Parts: sequence; structure tokens; C-alpha cells
Amino acid sequence: MLWRALLCLLFLGCFAPLSSFAQDKKPKVALVLSGGGAKGLAHIPLLQTLDSLGIVPDLVVGNSMGTMVGGLYAMGYSGDSIAKIARSADWDNIMGGGTGLNDVTVEEKSEFNRYMVNLGLKDGKFRLGNSLINDQNLRTFISSLTFPVHKVHDFDDLPIPFRAMATDIVNGKEVILESGTLAFAMRASISIPGIFTAVPYQETLLVDGGVLNNFPVDVAKAMGADIIIGSDVGGNMLPKEKLENLSSIMFQAGMLNSYLKNPESRALCDILVDHVPNLTYSTSDFVKSETMMQEGKIGVSQNNDALVALSEQLKRFDQRPHKIPDYADKVTFDTIVFNGISKGNSTLVRERANLKPDTPYTLDEVKSGIARAMGTGRFSQVNYALQNT
Repeated sequence: MLWRALLCLLFLGCFAPLSSFAQDKKPKVALVLSGGGAKGLAHIPLLQTLDSLGIVPDLVVGNSMGTMVGGLYAMGYSGDSIAKIARSADWDNIMGGGTGLNDVTVEEKSEFNRYMVNLGLKDGKFRLGNSLINDQNLRTFISSLTFPVHKVHDFDDLPIPFRAMATDIVNGKEVILESGTLAFAMRASISIPGIFTAVPYQETLLVDGGVLNNFPVDVAKAMGADIIIGSDVGGNMLPKEKLENLSSIMFQAGMLNSYLKNPESRALCDILVDHVPNLTYSTSDFVKSETMMQEGKIGVSQNNDALVALSEQLKRFDQRPHKIPDYADKVTFDTIVFNGISKGNSTLVRERANLKPDTPYTLDEVKSGIARAMGTGRFSQVNYALQNT
């Protein structure tokens, strides 16, 4: 089964009983997942529990890692499938960035990875990049997972309507992403300032939504949610004795607005799964994914009675189907367009990518072509998008 497209590459708590609602109309149930880096993996047991109880939310809202986990759930992955992804992911490679040695040409291998810091040249001056991590591998990981819904550009058309929180770092405003590609929304929402590069969006730049609203329960409320299930891994401000180094102070400063808003956000939840007291690892400990998920079960179990009660009260209503949409396993490109690349590099990149129109490719074959282009060492990142024609 084949589909045709245009490939563009750019080089750059308590529970409110259902009886309080009209009995002839199903209440709108929203799931809100906070940001928290690796701690966001603790959200997964809640998704597995919702699946086991037959509760399908009518809306999912997420920030940062909550956008990653929640976005996958909204597009149809089951809680068990997301847990499997978390266990099998090579997090060191995904979060470490960089180019694999196999994708580097022979003449470039002698220089590959010899230096700790890469410098760019702009206007005749050497400049450091604006992030610590090259996000090439992260974006490839996200694109692969979201491939089944690459044709969906209105997030209301996903199996479960979805919203992602981001921050307009230029104008200091919250941005609620409701359309575009799911991969873009995930990448923008997870852009921790100083760690990942800010993402260009319209006339501004987007970073992690946690700068202003790490637990966006108010978004779900504003969208008419009657019952809100909130899962919070973000926590509150650290006390003085724990602000013991520069990184902890900088992180708290960057999250200050969200921390101040968090009590209000928690109060809006009808069922609040508070993971904070149960998590023993930090935002960067992705290699502890299994432990994070095991610890996530504690907060879920503490809310089991409320979740079961909700399940029982929803049984009289039809639940929305929750599965990944059918999709073609190969793509044939009508046209391949290279943007943001000099004429001098164009021939080299085309030859290295070795992707051609009117030829069917699997997603893995497309990814390999992108990796070969990245392996030239001429670019800090290669963005690609599939555009329907």
C-alpha cells in the first residue's frame, strides 16, 4: 500500500461524581500530563490503568514530556505500547544527539567526534550554539513514532483531541498548539531552554511550556472539560537547602511562574495523581525508565477508587475508539525539495541522501537517507517534513 507525498528538507485528589452532570449527555473527560523530563515516564502507569478500566479521555493536554507521552496516547498508542517504547528506547542516543559513525564518510571520520564543543562561523566570528544538545536523534525518534498520523494537521482529528503547551520566548506568552504536525508540537513543547534549541514558529521562537505553565489544567478547563484527571510529576519550588548549585538555581528560576501557578492547577483537578512524593530520580535520568514507571504506579494506586468509580459511571456512555489510524507503510515522493542549503553543498547532499522521486521508500529508508545527509558534517541539523499532495 503506497501513498504519494512531497518531501521537504530544511537544513537548520478528589473526584466530582458524575451525578452532578446531565445524565443524558456524556461529560467531557480530560487528561492533563505535566512536564518533568524523565520523570514524565511516571505518567505511563496512569494510561495503562485508564485502558484497563475502559476510560477513554475526550481530550489530552500535555507539556514537555507530558506532551510526548500524551501525544502518543492521543494518536492511538495504548499505555502498554508506550511503556514498551520507553523500555526499549536508547535514551542515551536519543538525548545525546550527534551523528552515528556509520553515517560519516571515510574522509570525515578522522575529524569526527574529536572535539567536545562545535563552533560555528557567522559574520566572520566563531560562535557557540544556543543549546547543549544536538536534537537530531530526538527529532528522528519523534518523527518515527508519529509517522502514522503525519497526514493529520488538526489535532481535533486525532483519535483523542490533543493540545500541547509551549512558550513564546520572544514575547513571553503561552502558546497552545492545536494544529500542524504532532511531531512539531512534541519537539516544541520539550525545548528546555539552554538544553535544546528553540523552535522557529510563525514570527517567533518556542521553548518548553514549563517556563509559564508546566501543568496546563486551565487549558483543559477552558476547553469545556467537565472532569479533569491530572498527573503531576513537576513538583514545587525547592527549599533553600536544596538550591545548592548553579543548575538547581537556574532551573528553579526558569520554572518560577509554573511553580507559583501549580497549586491553582492542582485544585482544578477532579482526580489528581501526585507523583512528586514517590519519585526518586531526576529530570535527566531517562535510563531509569523502568524505575520511573514502577514509582508511577504508587500515585495511581492511591487514586484507584476514584478511577474505578469514574469507570463505573461512564459505562452507560459510548467511549470513543482508541487505536492508531490505518496508514500506508511506504511512501512515494512526487517531488523532493532541498531548502536552506547552498548550491555548493546541494549536489553532495543529494548524492549522500540518495532519495529519488517515483521510488517507494519505507520510513526507515527515509531516515537512513537523512542520516547520510547529516553525516556529511556540514550541518548542525536536518529537518524534514512530508507534505501531502
